[in-house]
Amino acid sequence: MRREYGAYPIWLRCWHWGNALLFVILLITGLRMHYLLPGPPPLGFRADVLIHNTAGILLTLFYCLFLYGNLRLGNGRYYRVVAEDLAPGLIRQTSYYLWGIFVGTPHPYPHSEARKFNPLQKLFYLAVMYLLFPILTVTGWALLFPDQLPDKMLGVPGIGLWALAHTYSGYFLSLFMVVHIYLGTTGHTPGALFRLIWSGDAGRPETPSRVRTPDLGTGPEVTTMRRLRPDKEHT
Repeated sequence: MRREYGAYPIWLRCWHWGNALLFVILLITGLRMHYLLPGPPPLGFRADVLIHNTAGILLTLFYCLFLYGNLRLGNGRYYRVVAEDLAPGLIRQTSYYLWGIFVGTPHPYPHSEARKFNPLQKLFYLAVMYLLFPILTVTGWALLFPDQLPDKMLGVPGIGLWALAHTYSGYFLSLFMVVHIYLGTTGHTPGALFRLIWSGDAGRPETPSRVRTPDLGTGPEVTTMRRLRPDKEHT
């Protein structure tokens, strides 16, 4: 039986901030290893490699927690794509980000217990968590054991191909993090959404609004009428 803990249970909030901290450590040490000259101990290249590898192993464990939470603790329902997400969801949400957000238009897909992500977020998060993150993780582990990699892949040195995949997936995830932080400031106050993912409470009063939103719980998908907040939702 699936266990329900609400949209922001404590395990998810701990995972989010731990994941963010580890990724920042990986980003800093990765950039240092790529672009800085080797320095003396204790902050030299070998220290960066040790910190980077340790953070990568811990990030793998955090990713396993994320998968477990999605499969067993009910969080996976928020990643379920429904027909409305594609049309008209993507058009409405893109229009809101390009224009509506700057002129005070109500959010087309307000945050609720049933809908934590808007359609554009959902597709991006699916790509990030189920494509880029696995590529980053698998290539990172492969680079821990370079002697086991094939000498040639697609006509290029095997280790070089794995290193490029690892580096570019890291770059794309870094770009996502920048956008993610920016959109985190678009709540009813700049810090509201950060407070939401920190404590589970955004501290905002509810404003009644009748919005049709798909029920993402168990059983057949139905459209329900809920009292939602027509505010900018979280990232």
